[in-house]
Amino acid sequence: MIGYRLAACALALVSAAHASPVLAATPSQLAEAQRYVETIYKRLPGSFDYRTVRYAPTLKALIARDDACARKAGGICAIDSVPFCDCQDTSADYRLLRSAVMAKGRSGARVMVEMRNFGKVRYAVDLVLSNDKWFVSDITTPSTPSLVARLQRDLK
Repeated sequence: MIGYRLAACALALVSAAHASPVLAATPSQLAEAQRYVETIYKRLPGSFDYRTVRYAPTLKALIARDDACARKAGGICAIDSVPFCDCQDTSADYRLLRSAVMAKGRSGARVMVEMRNFGKVRYAVDLVLSNDKWFVSDITTPSTPSLVARLQRDLK
């Protein structure tokens, strides 16, 4: 009987812990997410390798699948440009104009970026926070509403 009560109490405590609300990212964490994305966009001109960015597991696995597909095909597969800008080149006046960040879900952020690259263009980068580091979970460009959805569709 005592064992049953102990198990019931333990179950109640575990349930209560899972029901507790998880707070969104703090303002300082959101500022760090914004700085991380700005750093990515500032590195874009030149020989930027998008594979060097920290990605969330789903997007990281999809990029690895695309790389394997490209090796097998001897060229390109689904990713045919830098996913952060849908571009292969940058203009002479390429520049980060502004960015803004907002919390997204329990441990995420969305950073909106406005760039000048052959005209003004807006992008959005979704991130997730894990072990105090931000990881890119999706990228939205004018021609790609979701890089994750595009890769899931194109890499079947």
